[in-house]
Amino acid sequence: MNNPFVRKLGSTLLALLLLFYLGYQIYSSHHSAVQTETAVYATSQESVQVSGIAVRKEKVVTNSMSGVVYYTISNGGKVANGEEVARIYANAQSAAAQDQIQALDSEIAKLENISAPGNTYEANPDSLNKQITLQLANLLEQVNERQLESVEDERDDLLSLINERQIVTNRVTGFADRISALKKQRSALAASSPTGSIKAPCAGYFIRSADGCETLINYEEVKDLTVGQIRSAQSAKPTVPANSVGKISSEYNWYFLFVVSENEAQLFGLDDSVSILFPFSSSESVAATVAAVNKDADTGDTAVILQSNRMTEALASIRNAEAQVQLSEHTGIRVSQKAIHFAQVSKTTTDKNKKKTTVKKEVRGVYVMHGNEIQFCEIVPLYSTDTYVICDANPDMDSLMTTSTVKLSDEVVVEGTDLYDGKVVR
Repeated sequence: MNNPFVRKLGSTLLALLLLFYLGYQIYSSHHSAVQTETAVYATSQESVQVSGIAVRKEKVVTNSMSGVVYYTISNGGKVANGEEVARIYANAQSAAAQDQIQALDSEIAKLENISAPGNTYEANPDSLNKQITLQLANLLEQVNERQLESVEDERDDLLSLINERQIVTNRVTGFADRISALKKQRSALAASSPTGSIKAPCAGYFIRSADGCETLINYEEVKDLTVGQIRSAQSAKPTVPANSVGKISSEYNWYFLFVVSENEAQLFGLDDSVSILFPFSSSESVAATVAAVNKDADTGDTAVILQSNRMTEALASIRNAEAQVQLSEHTGIRVSQKAIHFAQVSKTTTDKNKKKTTVKKEVRGVYVMHGNEIQFCEIVPLYSTDTYVICDANPDMDSLMTTSTVKLSDEVVVEGTDLYDGKVVR
């Protein structure tokens, strides 16, 4: 120890340790030992991905006449008993001409309406410019959302506004020449007459195709179907009926059936309201109710039967389909899963006889910053995922073990060590 080098080295190390200790104390006094996130309001919805089969009460429509079928009713459109659903033409050219005739009739009617005296009297360029801009935005939105069934109507409405603006701004005086040319074109196309007509055998929704599944499941017994029966129907490969040109769904109520696991089955309650989204068919969700929940006692798997009375062109063609079933919504305070802790909490209550009772219980909660102190607050979870929990914003405080719960804008601790109620962290 009398060696000068050793004494100098020891003094240097001691000085470095002292500086490190002082630096750590300064850092600790200016930095929190925890990290927080602000609690916010949020809404979450439970959903289940399923593979199911649609069931309707269907009657196949057949055709015994030779020729080309031209449909006069849209897919999924309502028909009355005996109403015409299709016409028969001698060849494909004559059948195709009918679509052109419909398009010409629509264009003629719109041009005649715009050209009629007084119909553009109150219109002005500024108003029309705004309408055109809005209509163009609607058209682009329909294209972006792949609502192809609406694109044609939106496009025609845009064209009508542009034509009206031409008259208002005196770009044209009318469309008489155009209307005359369209009528001549229509007369030439209308020369072909149909050779026959197909009538609806009953009232209901008309669907322009048949797939052989029309009688695969008994509509009257659909609510009693088992897991095995649904799976068998999903894997079946029926034959399309001969000479079929479509079918009539004679009941407005139709069903969507699928099988879920025992855990997923707990999400479905009889008569619950749900919505179904068919991502490969339509961007619109379909309102439905839970008509039956039939559990297989051996496997725990469960047959779920949803009922709906909503019908569109896209829904009319659905049979075997992938879907997302959206269940109940939950709105409350959202906190991270990292913020959730369990703690032993004591609570003393006094009864009407002024007798005090102390109860100790382990509860789930979060640590909330109050100044430089953290407080443990019990929570009432409404919905949870792997990353966050939606908590009841207004729980029954008498049922809680703590005096407060998490609130909007609370700074909730998501990272920290040795956390406890009342700990000072700053």
